[in-house]
Amino acid sequence: MSDPALVFTGEGRTGSRLVVNFGVFAGREATEAEIYRLAQALLEELDSVEIVAEQRYQVAADVEATVHQVYVEVPRSAEGREARLMSLVRAWAEDAIAERRRLAP
Repeated sequence: MSDPALVFTGEGRTGSRLVVNFGVFAGREATEAEIYRLAQALLEELDSVEIVAEQRYQVAADVEATVHQVYVEVPRSAEGREARLMSLVRAWAEDAIAERRRLAP
């Protein structure tokens, strides 16, 4: 990955999906508390939300990688509001990443 995006859209199970490359930028997994904060922010725009925090391992003979991503499934009822939702997700990710850096000694 030469120039990863913090948040991008992808194909979801029932519509679009917002994907956060959390581990690439934070160097760690998102905490349960951070996921709940994201849910609360999204519930200001949506009736319900599905969030998946995933840890994926990619292994070959000459390389090993662990990827931590957070997915937000965007319901069809939210069509036309993707830009607003992406803005909320990006703000959440930037805040979560910066918060840990502020707390580090």
